[in-house]
Amino acid sequence: MPEYIMYDGIGAKKSGKHTVKEFLKIMNKDFNVYCSEFLPDLEYKPCSQYKESNMKIVEYNNKHNKVGIKRRSKKAEKKYQKLRSKCWKYKKTVKSRKCNLDEYLKFSGAEREIKNKK
Repeated sequence: MPEYIMYDGIGAKKSGKHTVKEFLKIMNKDFNVYCSEFLPDLEYKPCSQYKESNMKIVEYNNKHNKVGIKRRSKKAEKKYQKLRSKCWKYKKTVKSRKCNLDEYLKFSGAEREIKNKK
């Protein structure tokens, strides 16, 4: 039996059920560049820490219904700027490449269809 991917984002069928070949065709057409830019966030530690720092601020603002950015301490701001600089420098040196199936699944949030065994 063919393997199916459940994806309901941009370019998806209404049913959301795609073969691996269909899913990869959609991803390569619409998200190839975005996925290759997304990978350093997973692979390179300063990028993942930089992203995590941003998420903490967003979560704080959402929790406290704040508009704008929560202030960081000078020490935390200095560390944040250093991580951002390292991450951006790394992203500039990384060559763009096509993502594979597993990377597209992480990027898009799609899931493999789980087959029930009886």
